[in-house]
Amino acid sequence: MKVKKFSAVLTALVLVFSLSAVSYGAIPVKYSVVFPATGTQADGARLLGELIEKVSEGRLVMEFYPSAQLGDKASTFEGLSMGTIEMTECAATDLSAFNDMWSVFSLPYLWDNGSQAIKTVMKDSVKKILEADAEDNGFLIIAWTDMGSRSVLNTKRSVKTPDDLNGLKLRCMEDPVLANSVNAMGAIGTPLAFSELYIALQQGTVDGLDHTPSAIVANGLQEICKYFSLTEHFTIPDPVFVSKVWFDGLSKKDQDALLEAGRQFSEKWNNEVWPAATEEGLKVMKDNGVEILEVDKSLFSTKTQVIIDDFIKKASKGQKALYEALTAARD
Repeated sequence: MKVKKFSAVLTALVLVFSLSAVSYGAIPVKYSVVFPATGTQADGARLLGELIEKVSEGRLVMEFYPSAQLGDKASTFEGLSMGTIEMTECAATDLSAFNDMWSVFSLPYLWDNGSQAIKTVMKDSVKKILEADAEDNGFLIIAWTDMGSRSVLNTKRSVKTPDDLNGLKLRCMEDPVLANSVNAMGAIGTPLAFSELYIALQQGTVDGLDHTPSAIVANGLQEICKYFSLTEHFTIPDPVFVSKVWFDGLSKKDQDALLEAGRQFSEKWNNEVWPAATEEGLKVMKDNGVEILEVDKSLFSTKTQVIIDDFIKKASKGQKALYEALTAARD
């Protein structure tokens, strides 16, 4: 009942905010995402909205639609392509729906940490490739956000080595490279929608998952899972992007304001918001009795090398080009 009431209040607030923006002649920027209305990502969305409004001097006003209110990722992508939704954020791997080269971001141990990943994608040699493809598919990237590295969280036992993963059913994102990597590490990769995860953990359908401390706490998963091992095997940054057809219809002044707001948001998120959120997430997990273990990541990395080798062997021309650009910029 409380959830329904909160949802109704949130929808009402968004509606009032939208009508207020329209009445003052501001251009609405609908930000459609699947993450919830609370937590670090939601805080980041509000920060981005503040920056957009401030830099544009009130000409652009964000309307925040969390929890897939305007539809799932596929629906949102469709809305962006038509210009009916202005902005979204997703994992870089999600863009493989448009070009398979983006699936390179699914590879395990591609980076040591999220900070290294952000520095890599912001290098001109890489940026040019990613931005060109995004625009070809109707999107314009305005920011890149560090989302940290995913580690193993589970309900059953301490995980110190790959052998400890044997028999554990770990929820993974619905991507074959990610699932195969989890299997190679020793667990049983189980693709599952994130919206179904909490109940699946309660019922024992899955034994755990991989995620970051901030996301774990935002979704209350520390209440169920008490073992967290810092394997840090997947590091997938999130681009924030807008509809190109909509962007092209803006004045040069508003285009510049949006890009500047995105630049400022990237800097603040990557250097202040996300590091603080990760630290706070670990603290909340510890306070809730979660055992946090440092592990020898090379043991897990060695297990997943076969996935990387097989991927490169079968890779398309675009995948190989991006992989080479990423690793060269990284190194």
